Formats: sequence, C-alpha cells, structure tokens
Amino acid sequence: MSEISLMLETEPLTNDPAVRNSSIGLKAYLDDMAAVVKRVPAAWVRCELHALKVSERFTRMEFIEVDSDGKQIAKVQGGCWPAVWQRIDEEFRGAGLNLEAGSQVLVKLQSSLHPTFGFQIVVTDIDLTFALGDLNARMQSIRKHLQDAGIWNRNRSLPQPADFVRVSVIAPAGAAGLGDFRSTADRLVSAGLAEFVYYEVPFQTRDAPARIVAALRDIYRSCSAEETRHCAVAIIRGGGASADLAWLLDQKLAEAICRMNVPVMTGIGHERDRNLLDEIACIPCDTPSKVVEHIRSTITCAALDGQRAQEAIRTHAAQIVNRHDTAIALARTAIDRDARETVRLAETTVRVTATALQPGARTLLDNTQAAVTSARTAIDRHAQDTVRLAETTIRTTAAGLEPGARALLDETHVAVTAAMERTRAVSRQRRELAANAVQNLQRSVTRTVEAAIRPVELGTGKALSEIRTRLDAVPQIASDKVTRAHLQIADDAERSVRLLSEKITRLGQQAIQDAKRGLYDCQSAIAIIRERAEALHPRTVLAAGYTILRDQAGEPLTGIAAVRMADLVTAEMRDGTTQLRSTDQQGAKPE
Repeated sequence: MSEISLMLETEPLTNDPAVRNSSIGLKAYLDDMAAVVKRVPAAWVRCELHALKVSERFTRMEFIEVDSDGKQIAKVQGGCWPAVWQRIDEEFRGAGLNLEAGSQVLVKLQSSLHPTFGFQIVVTDIDLTFALGDLNARMQSIRKHLQDAGIWNRNRSLPQPADFVRVSVIAPAGAAGLGDFRSTADRLVSAGLAEFVYYEVPFQTRDAPARIVAALRDIYRSCSAEETRHCAVAIIRGGGASADLAWLLDQKLAEAICRMNVPVMTGIGHERDRNLLDEIACIPCDTPSKVVEHIRSTITCAALDGQRAQEAIRTHAAQIVNRHDTAIALARTAIDRDARETVRLAETTVRVTATALQPGARTLLDNTQAAVTSARTAIDRHAQDTVRLAETTIRTTAAGLEPGARALLDETHVAVTAAMERTRAVSRQRRELAANAVQNLQRSVTRTVEAAIRPVELGTGKALSEIRTRLDAVPQIASDKVTRAHLQIADDAERSVRLLSEKITRLGQQAIQDAKRGLYDCQSAIAIIRERAEALHPRTVLAAGYTILRDQAGEPLTGIAAVRMADLVTAEMRDGTTQLRSTDQQGAKPE
C-alpha cells in the first residue's frame, strides 16, 4: 500500500466546520503531495509510446497501456531533458532502430508533481534490448506469416530477367541514392536501351509502407497487359540512417513484394543494413548503384549474346542455302536424265511402230497394183481375140455368100461393129472401175496406216509435251521456293543485323562518352600535377627569393651536415651564383 493511501486512511474526511476553517492552501497541499510523490522510487514500466515531440528545450512524450481487446486503460504524459534524449536517440540509431509513435518500449520513469505544471513523469532511460527484442519478434512474426501462407519464396523463385526493357523504380524523392541510380539509368534511356518509370514515395513516415504497397499494386495491374509489362521493380533508398529501415518492417509490404508477378530488386541500404525485404526479393543488392549496374551489365550481356546469335544465324542460314542449292542441282540433274531417257524411249517406240507398219502397207499396195495391171492386160487381150475372131468369121462368111446376101453382110458387119464398140466400151468401163477400185484400195490402205500411226504419234507427242511441261515446272517451283527461302532468310538476317547494329552502336557511343569523360578527368588531374610541379621548379623557387646550395658536383645540398662536409658550396640565387667555403675549414670567406 502506497504512502498516499496510508495518509488518506489516517486522516478520514469530516464535515466539522472547525476542521474546514483550519485547512491549508493549494500550493501547500501540492507541495506536500510532491514530497510524497518524490519519495516514490523510479521504476521500469512496459508501455506503448503513443506520442513523441522533440524540441530543443524538452522532448515531450505520451505513454499508454491497452488491454487484450485494444482498449486504452492507462495514459500519462511526460518527457525527458535534451541530454537524456540525445543519449537515447544515439543508442537506438546506432542499433538501426528509430523511436516512433506506436513502438513498444520498456521505459524508466520518475514521477514528478509541480504546483504550477502539475503531475508528470520524467523519462530517465529507455531499454534498447527490449526494443531490439520487439523488433526481432515482429520480423520473426512476419517471416512465419509469409511461410505459413506459402509465399515466402514466390518472388525469389521467379526467373531473373535476361534483358531489361522497362523497369519501375520506387524511391524517396531527392534521395542521394536515386541520383546515383539515375546517372547511369539516364544514359541507358538516351541510348534507347531501356525505359524507367519512377514512383516517388517517402520511406521515413508512418504511411510509407501503405504508399509503397499502393505503388506496387499499380505496377501489378499494368503488368497484366503485354505492351505495358515491366521486366522488374526496383525498390531503392540509398544513404540515410539505418534506423529509417524500421519503417519498412511491415507485414502488408512484405506480402505485397512476395506476391509481385515480376522480379523485385532491392537496394535500400549498405551491406550491413540487410533487412527482411532483401530476404524475400528476387534480386537483392546492397545499394542503388549496384542495382543499376546489374541492369546495365545484363543489357550489355544480352547485346553480346544477340551479336553471337546473329553470327550463328548467318552461318546456319548459309549452310541451309548451300544444302538446298546442292539438293536442287541434284534434282535438276536427275530430272533432266529421266526426261531425256523417256523421250528417247518414246522416239524409239514410234520409229519401231512406223517401221513395222510401212513394209506391210507397201507390200499390200504392190500386190494390188500387180493384180490390177494383170486384170487390165487379160481384159484387153480377150477383147482383141474376140474382135479378131469376129473379123475372120465375117471375111470367111462374106467370101462364100452370094451377091444378094451382101446387104445382109453389111448389116451383120454393122451389127458386129456395134458389138465391138459395145465390147470396147464395156472393157473401158471395166478398166475405169478397176482403176477406181485400185485408187479406193490405195486410199483405204493409206487411211489404215495413218489410223494406226496417228494414236502412236499423238500419244508420243502428248507424253513429250507433258514431260517437257513437268520438266519446266519442277525447276521453276523449286527455284521459287528457294528464292522465297532466300528472301525470308535475308530479311530476318538483315532485320537482326540492323537491330543488333543499332544496339551495338549505342553501346559503342556510350563507351566513347565514358572514355571521353575519363580522359577529361585524367587531363584535369595532369594539369593540377603540372601546376604543382611548376610551383616546385627551381626557377620558380629562385624567383620567390629562395637560395639553392649545391656541392662541387652540382648536386643540391639538403641539410646542414652536407653543407659542413662540402669543401666548396655554390649558392644559386635569383640574380646569380656565388661560391662559399665552410667556416670550419677556411673561414667564412666568400669568393
């Protein structure tokens, strides 16, 4: 039980007017209470730092305590003097922590009651180890949450980009690390090798995690479309106190990084400042400069790989063209050989057929002609025999007839003559019919031979025409395919050469600019060295009024011992030289 409670119990309340009239003033009462409060010893108290306001004269703080339901059950105001605050702040910042509203602390409190300023507490110390334990506990809690959710390795397991085309950068505005990053990134942008989209977000405020998460969400949505997809996200800070990293120890921020659909790169401190974000990022780097250097080297390697791939494409394309040319040449040779053989066989077949048909047709014509000639000769001979027999009969009969029968003889002669004429007419008609029959037979034989030869000639001509058509079409089709393949390969090779040449040219220009900048720095350093060397030149030293002492060999004397040991000393001054001898040998007599 406290002393104040004991005092209240030993002096019970009363309504006696006499007692009320003997009461003391407020200041006296508060002084008595202050004396009682002062006797209460200082104690280490676990609470939450609810408010903090640093000033030169007094650092004001407010501490609260909440129950398991988050309801506030106690509150007190106070603070500490500047010297105490400076010591506490330096301890926390040296450990990489930052005292801020909402921190769980173990604070040493001393109660104070002043008649004018009222009751307050004075902070004499804050336990650093308790704060470190709370920070580690928060970090371990976030790790466990991410592991239980199965997303601890999600971003780390994404494949690293083989090239960088578009990169999002989240960084505080005006940060020194951002300037180092942009000095290299701007050169990549001017060369057309990469594009950088910057999100300026403060890292040292209470809402820093929420604002970084909002930026990550915008990037996540933009990556859903291929034309706006980012290759990576860089979270960089660079410079500043290590205590500022405590703002980034946030569960929602860590979860957002793990769930990003593109690799996350971190460069938010130095080597000693490795934190939770470095553990879950796909590409952790120490500083912003290392982040942009990783991007630059990856782009350079991709360009070199592209150049090697271009050479490989050219070589492979040349091999394919050579193989196709060889195959086409062989195909043309085989087609020509087969076509010539086919034509030769067709011509041989036609000749054999024609040769086989011609002897039979000629024999038939000869036989027919002989038969017609024989028939004509037999007819003429029979007609002549008939006429000769009739004339003989008439002469014989006429010689034995009487004169009275001459008229009858004449009539008979006329009848015989008419019969002879009729016989000759019939003979002539028969000869004409035989001649017509021979001509008809000749025409029939000719038609038969032509009808037998024509299909062979037509078939052979059609076959030859089709063979020639195919022979003409095959090389043309093959030539067209080869031409199209050549054109396609040439277009692809030319496009690859052009793109790679442009990229190599840009890299070469960038290398030349860097070399010029380095040369300019070297020239500046050489100029400074020359100025310093000119200032130390003996001519300059003498012009400034100094004297150079030399020995007989002309070597400069740099100490009193060397001067005493020299037999003869030459003093070189601005307006001439003179010789001196040592006083230890011949006195101080100048020459």
